[in-house]
Amino acid sequence: MQPMGFLTILEILIGIYLIYAAIRGKGKLYENDYLNCPREQYVRTMRIMAAVTGVIMLGTAVVEMLGIVGSTSAMGWLLWALTFGSIVVMMIYTVKKTDRKAAAAGRSTSPEKKDYDPLRAAFVFDDEEEQAGE
Repeated sequence: MQPMGFLTILEILIGIYLIYAAIRGKGKLYENDYLNCPREQYVRTMRIMAAVTGVIMLGTAVVEMLGIVGSTSAMGWLLWALTFGSIVVMMIYTVKKTDRKAAAAGRSTSPEKKDYDPLRAAFVFDDEEEQAGE
């Protein structure tokens, strides 16, 4: 058994998260307000891809951790490419299923998003403004 490196630990954690997210079907992974397909179809496909990617990542990390495959060997590079490729497929699917025109229009015209500024919310305290106005 080889010592675990940072990337192996990171692969294990991300793999576990993806499998957990695939089982639950909830989380940031599935949030997309501008879909060009039915939400159920998007979530179902993302759950399948998350499960497959999670299993690949977890399997790759365990095989490297046990020393069955060296991380610098040809098989290690192939497993890394498979892991990276499965993540890229998830990203491409999300981009393809996002209606970019609606997203752009939503950013510039949505009244609730216009009023919300995360920097203002983090650094400006409304109590002081209310007291100054009284």
